[in-house]
Amino acid sequence: MRLESLLTRLPEGALGKTHFADKEAEVYTLSFITFDQKSILEDVLYFGDATQLPEGFPEDSFANFLVYGDNDIPQSLMEAKNINVVTLTTGTDPYACYNALQAFFIEDQEVTDIIRRMLMAHFSNNGLQYLIEEASNALGNPILVVDTSYHYIAYYLGDLKDDNCTFAKVMKQELAYESILESGVDYILKTQVDENIANTRAPLLAHNEHLDCDTITGAVFVHGVCLAHVLMAAVNHPFREMDRECFGRLTHFVGQELQKIPVYETSKGQMGAYFLSSLLDDEQPSPAVIKRRLKVLDYHPYPVFYIGILKPNEEPLTTQGISNIANQLLPILNHCVYSQYEEQLVVLFNFKEEDGLGDYAKDLLIKVASLNNLTVGLSNSFANLVDIRNYYQQARNAIKFGSIVSDAIDDHNLYHYCDYAYVQTLYLTSKSHGLMQFCHPSLLKLMDYDKEHGTELMETLFEYLQTAGNTTRAASMLYLHKNTMLYRLNRIRSILGTDLTSGEDNFLLSFSYRILLYLGLFSPHHKIEREDLKKGKGE
Repeated sequence: MRLESLLTRLPEGALGKTHFADKEAEVYTLSFITFDQKSILEDVLYFGDATQLPEGFPEDSFANFLVYGDNDIPQSLMEAKNINVVTLTTGTDPYACYNALQAFFIEDQEVTDIIRRMLMAHFSNNGLQYLIEEASNALGNPILVVDTSYHYIAYYLGDLKDDNCTFAKVMKQELAYESILESGVDYILKTQVDENIANTRAPLLAHNEHLDCDTITGAVFVHGVCLAHVLMAAVNHPFREMDRECFGRLTHFVGQELQKIPVYETSKGQMGAYFLSSLLDDEQPSPAVIKRRLKVLDYHPYPVFYIGILKPNEEPLTTQGISNIANQLLPILNHCVYSQYEEQLVVLFNFKEEDGLGDYAKDLLIKVASLNNLTVGLSNSFANLVDIRNYYQQARNAIKFGSIVSDAIDDHNLYHYCDYAYVQTLYLTSKSHGLMQFCHPSLLKLMDYDKEHGTELMETLFEYLQTAGNTTRAASMLYLHKNTMLYRLNRIRSILGTDLTSGEDNFLLSFSYRILLYLGLFSPHHKIEREDLKKGKGE
């Protein structure tokens, strides 16, 4: 600390004569002058009686002295170019001055130790929560980090000395929801805490009536955008002079930690992305909290939602990769929210109508998936964000189970859960039963016939059933002449013992094919695009 600044800690009227050879001199500790002083350090402030000042002082050294006493100080010392000399006025208590300066150095050392502890936590790469725990333990009071939609990102209360205080009671309620509740939000808006912090860009010290304790609150800015607020509550001990300085450093560390979290980097400060990620993390989301957070975000959703997952087929997506893919999807991201979640891009699609996820959106998803080597999973539609985790799981299952039977139908790596829910049914059933017992015996008979005679009747029947009995389209897909197709069907009817006109029989055969596809016992030679199965294709 600069000597001039340090001297301001002395009692008023304590300073007497001064001689500064270097006003920029820095001192880091305080020491008594001794009569047999053998060495002088330039970053130490030496304190003592004027009679203890050295008579001779080497010109290549520098020293700082604070002295008291009635003895006259040699004029040579008061004019030396390598000495700072400060005297105390007559009648000033020298020991009170020494104690005031020593208290500062002790406090300064404690500040250094606390900041060093927070810095080590930051560089440990153990995450934001670890940083907050270390800072709270070092400063001795609870610390909370809240995003701009009033959701708790990280917090640490430690051992509260009074578990029945207002602060403890409020925290018990709010942390159950991981969010500041209505009464707390109303207090924040009423007192304009956020606005005051934004205007000063410095931590705000005030008595918080809602929590019934003094608090220090600071904003976390990243690239000029406020991402969160940090609050420390004086519930274990009153704030000290050094707490505000240490707290200011903490907000900077929190900002750097937030930049390590992909969702904050990807969203470029748009908290909708964090809202989506935190909602997916919440096992039991509260309708009231969701409603309030949507209001804070000024997001007014349409009635129909879908969850879309874009999963990389090889390396996990980087933050830059997420950004690039999102830019490619911009035409269909209007009124949608997206976020990086579990090393993939998750999109909450939102439409006015049930069929909002139409052909254009699906075609663009297929194009982007192909360009970036991704697989896309889509959930069924839903109306309530409380159920979002279930539909996120649907999108994941669409990828998982759609890939299992992808040999039969080419969906271009775009799997809609409604098309593959049956595969999940088979998966769950297989855990307790052998699936082959559910396969229709006549189809197994046809499969044996193919093996014995080298025919392809299994594939012929499969495509016939896929086209709902349209022989023309089935023949086109198999590259067969129609007469050849009719001949094969007659042979199939003979083997199966059915004329293939019964909807019930055809359902059982189709279901049996799904079992064989799932078990890998049947795979058609020709992968058919789902669009080709629609009426009119191939005719």
